[in-house]
Amino acid sequence: MNSQNKETDLLQLQQFCQQTNIAGWCANVWLNGLIIRYPFHFLVYSQNTDGNELRKDKAKQNIKRELVNKIDKILSKSLEEKDIVAYEKLLSTLDDIFLRTENNKQ
Repeated sequence: MNSQNKETDLLQLQQFCQQTNIAGWCANVWLNGLIIRYPFHFLVYSQNTDGNELRKDKAKQNIKRELVNKIDKILSKSLEEKDIVAYEKLLSTLDDIFLRTENNKQ
């Protein structure tokens, strides 16, 4: 996907997220497609807007499912010593994100 399409998609997603109600079948299908493609952006853009709670929950569930599926695939294979640094970097990155979110709550 080229960056111009992504920029256009994210602009449209941001505009959708500023609305409390999305009218029309086509607009809802479009929004749902953008949420599937950019779930983190959706959660950021919609966090200060009332409504979309079901969509927010669904986006969170999709993110969790995708992370768990990828981790399961990694762990289902024979782990190799040459990849230990990458696995540790993955855990370290998750720890960093967790600490930042915890610090933002305080």
